[in-house]
Amino acid sequence: MTDKDFIEAFSLQKKAFLKNFGQEASKTKSDASPALDHKKVLDWFERWLRGEAVVSPRKREQISEKIKERVREREQSSISFEQFVDMVLQQSKDMLSARDININFSLPGQSLGISESWKCVKAFGNNDIYYRIGKTRPRKGPRKGEELLVLDLVMDGYKKQVFIPLLERKDEIEENIGDNLERELPKVEATGKYRFKLLLPFEMVEKGDVEAAAQKFVEFISATKPHLNSLGVN
Repeated sequence: MTDKDFIEAFSLQKKAFLKNFGQEASKTKSDASPALDHKKVLDWFERWLRGEAVVSPRKREQISEKIKERVREREQSSISFEQFVDMVLQQSKDMLSARDININFSLPGQSLGISESWKCVKAFGNNDIYYRIGKTRPRKGPRKGEELLVLDLVMDGYKKQVFIPLLERKDEIEENIGDNLERELPKVEATGKYRFKLLLPFEMVEKGDVEAAAQKFVEFISATKPHLNSLGVN
């Protein structure tokens, strides 16, 4: 802020304060020296600038409640990413069970060459085709550098049998999920890695919004599994 900006801002605040000064001053009678009176005026002005002089008891109560609410939100979201994922998986399993879809998320990602930040979900007898949940930060593309929660359907090595036929049904699947699905980059697909990705804001994790993430995972699995079954993946 420049000196000119500061002076203009100060002048505006002073004028607003002076409108209320008469009322404040009338409540305080003092035989103190003019110097002390000036100090009180400055003190009142400082309080005015901070907003303390104009906050009613009702307003203070509302502010206090908002602060408490933010504290509760922080406490709720203080779980680790691993704990968040475990909670999402458990809730997803319960919700899918109600749809007669059984999943097993004890499948170790390490045995599939997956880093520990990812957890895998087995929904078929075929261990090569599975779902997973994790986080990523793209190095390229429109979401470069953005931290994201990711739900994946992994179909590595099944280009003609599964990936291409599923790609032809992508629009229908997206309509059922209510979200767009992403593919791997062409250079990655050229190595035989074929996935459908549902990218979600990492804010879900930060807020501890387990239910919303679980609901997305349930919709993702529910919308893709019947198509996979019809392609012989059981």
